[in-house]
Amino acid sequence: MQMPTELKNLTEKAAEKYQLNVLRAVSRSITESYMANKGTDTQTTETDVFGAVYSVVRMPATYGAVYSALQHTVECFEMGDSYSLLDVGAGTGAGSAAASTLLDISSFTCIEREPEMRRYGEKYLEACPAASGKTEWKSYDLRSGIKDRADILLSSYVLNEMTEQDRIKTVKDMWEHTNKLLLIVEPGTPQAFSQLRRIREELLREGAHIAAPCVHEGGCPLFGEDWCHFTVRVQRSKLHRLIKEAAVPYEDEKFSYIAFAREKTGHIGSRILRHPQIGKGNIGLTLCSPDGCESIVVTKKDKIAFKEARKSECGDLFICNKDQKLRRINNG
Repeated sequence: MQMPTELKNLTEKAAEKYQLNVLRAVSRSITESYMANKGTDTQTTETDVFGAVYSVVRMPATYGAVYSALQHTVECFEMGDSYSLLDVGAGTGAGSAAASTLLDISSFTCIEREPEMRRYGEKYLEACPAASGKTEWKSYDLRSGIKDRADILLSSYVLNEMTEQDRIKTVKDMWEHTNKLLLIVEPGTPQAFSQLRRIREELLREGAHIAAPCVHEGGCPLFGEDWCHFTVRVQRSKLHRLIKEAAVPYEDEKFSYIAFAREKTGHIGSRILRHPQIGKGNIGLTLCSPDGCESIVVTKKDKIAFKEARKSECGDLFICNKDQKLRRINNG
């Protein structure tokens, strides 16, 4: 997974004017806050260098996670011709940029309270052909109430920065301002997943329907140290590797997500929750199904099922019939 070339080039150009030691110091602070589930709420983000470093080291991962989550969602949700998009806590615009490559978006409204993040985001989305000239940026704190609405409401890596009380209040506010689809993407950590479980419970009580990743609307079967998360492999640029002092040309971004729809979706199949375990003549799959979590083994005896299982990835949907024969639902 890689951001569009125009976007990647702009993010690198923004950081090139700073010395490498400065970029690395800011990058470490971003990583430490992200790992501690603090996001940017406790950092000084109103500096040009923060926005520049964030663009290089976090924007590609956010883009990849939103793209993957939205891709999984649209295969379960009957999409129309064109939609308005509201990106809350838009940061530098990674989520909107990802949505613009997958869907026909008629208008983008981006909410971001931090001036420097917003300044970069305005420049980046103007460089995206599908968003150029169709984007309006606004500044206000989500906790004071959402003032806009759209067909699709997107929230990425925002809610984990809030207190529990503010998070639930904001999520309900988001849902009230969503015409068709609400997509929430958060870090792929046990803590973030626990927060999404609570959000899931609250919005189901509000009458929302789950589009993805869950294939049912019953109680979530995952507890304790087992949590639902997915992974997208993001290509690192040369500058990214220098800043992060990384040897490998990629990073694996773990994320959790949930998508809610106004209309009930026709859930089919089961969701692959873990990377397929490939053995000699067999493939093991861990699935979330309408009956709960289950593990199955596909063997070469079923040629069609084995062929499809071999192509599968964590996050894909499968149809499983009574004979345990599988058919992968194309994720693209």
